[in-house]
Amino acid sequence: MEPPIIITGASHGIGLAIETRMRSAGHTIINLDIAQPPISSESYIPCDLSEPRLIAEAINQLPDTLTGLICVAGVGPIEDNPEKVVRINFLGTRYLTEELMPRIRKGGGITLIASSAGRDWADNRQLVDGLINTNDFIEGLDWLRRNRDAWKAHAYKFSKQCLAAYTYHAAGKALSQGIRVNCINPGIIETRLSDDFQTMIGREDYERITRLTGRAGQPKDLAGIAEFLTVGEANWINGVEITVDGGYHAGVIAGWHTK
Repeated sequence: MEPPIIITGASHGIGLAIETRMRSAGHTIINLDIAQPPISSESYIPCDLSEPRLIAEAINQLPDTLTGLICVAGVGPIEDNPEKVVRINFLGTRYLTEELMPRIRKGGGITLIASSAGRDWADNRQLVDGLINTNDFIEGLDWLRRNRDAWKAHAYKFSKQCLAAYTYHAAGKALSQGIRVNCINPGIIETRLSDDFQTMIGREDYERITRLTGRAGQPKDLAGIAEFLTVGEANWINGVEITVDGGYHAGVIAGWHTK
C-alpha cells in the first residue's frame, strides 16, 4: 500500500470533493480538519491551523512517510478577527507544509489551494514578501502585529496573496527532495463560504462573474486538477500557479467579455 496523502479541510467543500475522488482512485487519505467529517472516519485527525501547538499535535499522529499533501483548509473574511484569517490561510498552512515536506517521498507533490483573489500578489509584493520572509509561525505573527494597519482591511486577499506567492519559495525548498509544489487559484466556487465571498466582492459583481462564466464552479471542478498535480503524471510541473475560474480572467485579459 502506498503511503497516505494528507488533505487539509477534507470534511467539507473542495477538500471533501478531492478526497472523494482520490479515495475512489484507490489512494489512502488522511484528513486534517478542525471540523468533523460528515461520516465518522479513522482517517480523520483534528487540526486547528490557527495554533502551532495544535498543528504539531496533529503532525505527531501522522506516519513518517507520505505520498503527498494537499492544503485546502482555510477561512473566508472574518471582520472581527482578521489576524485569524492570516494565521489559518497562510501561517498555519506554511508551518504544516514545511513540517511535512521532509516526510513526502521522492516524486510526491504538494498542492496549495489559494484563490483567484490572491493571483495578483505581485502587485502587492513588498508587503507579501515581508510576511513570507519571516522564518516561522511565531515570527510571522509578530510581523502581522507590527504591520497590522497595512493588511487588516483586506486580510483574506492578503492571506491568499501570501499563499500563492509562497508557492515559488516552497518549490525551491522541495526541489532537493525530488518533490514538487504547485498552487491552484480557484475562482467562484459554491461552498459554505459563498455568502462570505458575496459580501466581500459585492453581490452584483459575484452574480456578474457567475453569469459571464456560465455558472459558479463546483467543488468537484477542482478535484481532478488537484489529483493530477499531486499524484498524476505531472513530474515536470513545479512552482506553477493555475487559475481555475471557468475562463473569467482570460476574458478580462483578452476583453471578450464585459469587465
